[in-house]
Amino acid sequence: MNLYGESFAKFYDRHFGIYTEKAAPLLLRYFSSQPTAFSRLPILDLGCGTGRLAFHFLEAGYTYVGLDLSPYMLMLAENRCWRYVAGHKGRFLLEDIAHFQIGGDFSMVFSTYNALNHLDSEEKLRSCFRSVRGCLTKGARFVFDFHTLTGLREWVYPESAQWEGEEVEAQGEFDCVRGLAVMQLKGEVEGRPFAEKIVNRSYPLTDLSLWLAREGFHEVYFHRMDDLQSPLENPEKENRVVVVAG
Repeated sequence: MNLYGESFAKFYDRHFGIYTEKAAPLLLRYFSSQPTAFSRLPILDLGCGTGRLAFHFLEAGYTYVGLDLSPYMLMLAENRCWRYVAGHKGRFLLEDIAHFQIGGDFSMVFSTYNALNHLDSEEKLRSCFRSVRGCLTKGARFVFDFHTLTGLREWVYPESAQWEGEEVEAQGEFDCVRGLAVMQLKGEVEGRPFAEKIVNRSYPLTDLSLWLAREGFHEVYFHRMDDLQSPLENPEKENRVVVVAG
């Protein structure tokens, strides 16, 4: 997993949050349609980042637990959701999503913005799936988005951008044989420089389905975020898919 330093965590929160803001109402609508939404059990978020998705679910009245490996991301998440943290409705824990045991059952497990692409081996992904399977209540779903090989290849294009005096330069490379993308980011926020290396990996979606099945998920479907009810006929052609597993 990527740890992300303090300056980059702030930059990420300010400029990369639009994806989660668009996804949150769609995921809320999907969750509210599930029987487990009425269980009063908490929701679990793997790679919760700065708590944007958590905030929307907490505002809707649900209890939420977020896991991340970056203490700076978690600090921003706790600040964003401080009322709910103080009221014991929200918790943010420093945990490795490749392997975790936090106790209790959950009504759904989410992971967004390609967090599971950070797990760069079959072993880590299957360990994550095993951890999730062990904490889902009966009938609950595991919902996560995932960059396909097509999407990851396009993700690494070079870019330079500025936002209100803050800037970032990105240079990436993609190993098509291993499905491995490495992005080097350099930038500045609040006058402080940062440099981050982001490693993402993708796999054929047939492999992903097989690994999920071997860890106890016998129903696996691929969707677009804006249509979580209709399975895709050709998911490999998409840049990003949403996996719904149960």
